[in-house]
Amino acid sequence: MTIFFLVKVFDEEQHAEDFVRGKLYSNRLSYFRKLEESEAANRGDRYEGVVDWHQPSEIEIVINGRTLTDLAGPVSVQMNWHDHINVFCVYAAHSGSFESLTHENLADFKRQLEISEDCQKLGGHAVLVTNVTQFFERVRSAARENNYGLSSGLVEYYNPETFSGSFSENEAIFKKRDEFQHQKEYRFAIDTGVEGDKPITLEIGDISDITSRCNVMDINNSLEIKLP
Repeated sequence: MTIFFLVKVFDEEQHAEDFVRGKLYSNRLSYFRKLEESEAANRGDRYEGVVDWHQPSEIEIVINGRTLTDLAGPVSVQMNWHDHINVFCVYAAHSGSFESLTHENLADFKRQLEISEDCQKLGGHAVLVTNVTQFFERVRSAARENNYGLSSGLVEYYNPETFSGSFSENEAIFKKRDEFQHQKEYRFAIDTGVEGDKPITLEIGDISDITSRCNVMDINNSLEIKLP
């Protein structure tokens, strides 16, 4: 799978400017677990970092010799230590399931890269990262300089109605329910080794040479894909 560009959407212009200066504001995972919003599948998700997700028909819970029956929904398990992980998230415009491009599938491929309407609601200001490889390297370099643990990758999405199983503690940070799949999220998980709920700002240096600022509503209109 190829990532062509990244997009970070902001409510405020100043936050977009800070990002271009290389300031990556990163909340704790606990922030997103506790965040309550009017919009569904937006930023908040109380099921962040689920390590176990089991359908009622596939799990048996026994307390003091008595088996609980008629469970209301899936049983989930989360790890407390995940609360202390800082995360920085961006939209990743990637190739998805496309293995080749033709004139026939070009329109579908363009839709694969476009920003969804739900993502556009996250804010009016956008910063495009046009050199993905260089951006990744600068984040990794800054993490090393600060002696932070760092893992990163595309978030994978599962169907909460049909999936039943477990994730490792590390991969759980990169698993979310499929109602969030419109976000096509690439996530950096930063372990500072410090417990608490305070966010951090990871300084990666000025990135104006590999970014472009625009109005989030203009991204899809300006996106062009051409074949010879």
